[in-house]
Amino acid sequence: MIELEGFAVHPDKIARAQEWMALLKSHQEAVNATLVPEHITVERIFSLTVNNQMYLCWYSEQTAPSPDVEESSNPIDQVHVAFWHECIDESVPSMKFRLENEFVNPSLIGK
Repeated sequence: MIELEGFAVHPDKIARAQEWMALLKSHQEAVNATLVPEHITVERIFSLTVNNQMYLCWYSEQTAPSPDVEESSNPIDQVHVAFWHECIDESVPSMKFRLENEFVNPSLIGK
C-alpha cells in the first residue's frame, strides 16, 4: 500500500512544525524503529506551500495497515502526536493524492 497525503499547518505554527521535523531528523534511529510495528517500509515527509498555506505531506509504503499512532506507548510516537495536535490544522481538508502510475527500474525488480 502506497499513500501520499498532505496536511495544513496552522499559519502561526510554521516555526514549531520546522522544530518538529528537526526533532524527527535528530532522532532518526528511534523514528526508524517505530516503522516496524507500523508495517511501514518507507516513510518520507515533504513540505509544500500552496497559496501561502504550508502543508506537511507524508509519503509511505506499507505492507499492511498501520495501527493508530495515537495509541502507541513509544515515547517518540507520543512526541510526534503532541506536535501533530499543536501544528496541524485539521479544519483544513487534507490533500489526498491518488497513485496513477508507478515506474520501477527493471534492475530492481525481484530484489
